Amino acid sequence: MGTTINTVKKSFSELMKLVRERSHEPVYRVVNIEQDEAKDYYATIQVIGKNITFKAKPEEILADDAMTDKFSPRDVRNLTYLGYLGINAPKYKILAKQMTQDNRVVFAIHKKGSKKVEVKTADELSTNEDIITHLDQKDAHMVGYTAASEQEQLLKAEKENLRAEKRLQK
Repeated sequence: MGTTINTVKKSFSELMKLVRERSHEPVYRVVNIEQDEAKDYYATIQVIGKNITFKAKPEEILADDAMTDKFSPRDVRNLTYLGYLGINAPKYKILAKQMTQDNRVVFAIHKKGSKKVEVKTADELSTNEDIITHLDQKDAHMVGYTAASEQEQLLKAEKENLRAEKRLQK
């Protein structure tokens, strides 16, 4: 009986040792989340027990498995959500639209991470697959609607011109 108890104690102590080795105490914690002018998220990370902090993008942290393992499950969940938002954010944004003298609409668009603003017509935007697929849904809809409306106006103008020519020929 004594050897059985010793065997159980030994097995239990080995099991507890494995549990301690496998479970991890977080080394880092997220203390703040910020969004910059370019709409990118940055997490301020603190080394637990130290007055050391640093900033990093959630995607950068999550790309490093060893570092990710040093966060609590709740922080990993939050970083994953922020990484998802960053990855799925539109690459292009329409800043303004304006009617030109020839009754065409031009859009001022900004590419995420770029400092310059481009001016393009609805036709140019709607035929540029990279831009149209990386716009917010509402912006893409507005571009498509504007391009279709402009095409409709051009067709009406052409029909009127043809009718006027036919009247002159009679």
